This record gives sequence, C-alpha cells and structure tokens, in this order.
Amino acid sequence: MATRDENLKKINSQLEQLTDEELENVTGGTYNNTAADSRILNKMGFEIEGKSALECFWMPTFHQTASKVNKIFNKFGINVEQSWGAVSNRYYFGDKEISREEAFKHVADKIGKPMPDIDY
Repeated sequence: MATRDENLKKINSQLEQLTDEELENVTGGTYNNTAADSRILNKMGFEIEGKSALECFWMPTFHQTASKVNKIFNKFGINVEQSWGAVSNRYYFGDKEISREEAFKHVADKIGKPMPDIDY
C-alpha cells in the first residue's frame, strides 16, 4: 500500500501533466466547493480544518472533509449533496433546494454571527 507522501507525489505528477484548461476543471466544481465550505465554516467558528482544493482532490481527504461539512450543515437542517464529478454541490433545506449563499446565511442566522465572505 502506498504512503500518503507517495500518493501526493503521484497526484502532483499527474497534475503537472494537465493543461491549464484541464487543471481549471480539477480545481473547480465540487472539490473547490467542499474545500471552500470547510474554510467558511472554520471562519464561522466551527472546529473544522479549512482545506484547499488540491488537498480535497486526494480522495480520502475529500471524504473526511465532506463528512465534517455535512455534519455541521445537518445540525441546522441543511443537507449537502456533494458530487465526486464535475457538478457543483447542491444544498437542501428540507425538500427545497437552496443556494450555497442561503445555506451559509441560515447557519449564520442560527448561530447569531454575521454572514462570512463566501469564496468560490
């Protein structure tokens, strides 16, 4: 079994082979949404380590971060549908789909803190 460092070297090697356009697709979408969600929740005072999109590209880190993000949102009645593909994350309050901004505003209102800047 490969070590974490060996896996990161392999990922970095593969990323270096991508064109700028291909790299944009890797750092966009759900990896970026989930990484940014972790950073925003961290700014709001939750104990979650904010991740970069590159860190979330590594599958075990993505799943760990996604799980932490979901647990926090779930406490406030919000479900996050995180896709491993190129589709952006989707946020739901009950059966209603809401925007990412609405999800963070709801959490901010419930904890009595100002809405943080949302980095996309």
